Amino acid sequence: MIALVARRVGWTLLVIWFVITATFVMTAAIPADPAKALLGPHADTAAVERVRAHYCLDDGLVTQYGCWLSSVVRGDLGESFRSKRPVIDIIADRIGPTVQLALAAIVLQLVIGVPLGILAAVRRGRWPDRAATAATLLAQSAPQFFLGTLLLYLFAFRFGWFPIAGSGSLAHLVLPAFTLAAVGIAYYARVVRSELAEALDADYVRTARAKGLPERTVVLRHALRNALGPLVTLIGLDLGVLLGGAVVVEAIFAWPGLGREVLQAVLEVDLPLILGTVLVTAIAIAVANLLSDLALLWLDPRLRDRR
Repeated sequence: MIALVARRVGWTLLVIWFVITATFVMTAAIPADPAKALLGPHADTAAVERVRAHYCLDDGLVTQYGCWLSSVVRGDLGESFRSKRPVIDIIADRIGPTVQLALAAIVLQLVIGVPLGILAAVRRGRWPDRAATAATLLAQSAPQFFLGTLLLYLFAFRFGWFPIAGSGSLAHLVLPAFTLAAVGIAYYARVVRSELAEALDADYVRTARAKGLPERTVVLRHALRNALGPLVTLIGLDLGVLLGGAVVVEAIFAWPGLGREVLQAVLEVDLPLILGTVLVTAIAIAVANLLSDLALLWLDPRLRDRR
């Protein structure tokens, strides 16, 4: 087990390195001069050259990569071209609201998606199953910008039940969290429905029913427990992606998270902020996947023998 965990950690570090390296290469290929983007189109040549030398932009690609990577190893993600603030400080200011939004979305996906999937599996072929299937298809088909705008108009502008934008209270969190969680709710419901329906047809479930156990106990304690494996994987993937910043949702609801900061950085060719955010996102996704993988190994010891 220790060797297995060590191997998974090693692969996680390799994935993080690959992601940040690929991002560095892609940002270097952007047809824009960060120095000119920083100083403006009317800056003189001498000022542009000074900025390029200060940020290690006048060297070759390999030298730039080595300069940036050595700074990262020291814990220095550089300085934002736009605000002149350390990138690590900007990320520290923005990561809190994004974590709050991501965790709220995960909770909604579990609280709504799992019971919906259980209901559909238990009532297979009946109207609850068909209604749940229709609802999940509708949630998966609605783009986030459309759903977010619709919720904002109806529940914030029209009825005034929630604030229109910003953060600071639980009421500010409801609409963006639900918008972010809508697709996840649909996926969770479909996965739980599929896995639970298969588990309910297994021999051990028929044996449990033959013993006279209540149907509630059979479903929740026997079948559902063996159907949660794929859901654990989904939670790990979703948590990592959501922590990366939901750009569309944060832009619609003016949520002060990491996604809006990344969007602004891309528009202004702020390379240190782009690379720093991608690094944090890659670490979040890799760690979330690692934890979900280890949780699966703990839940199902049979997987240890396969690896």
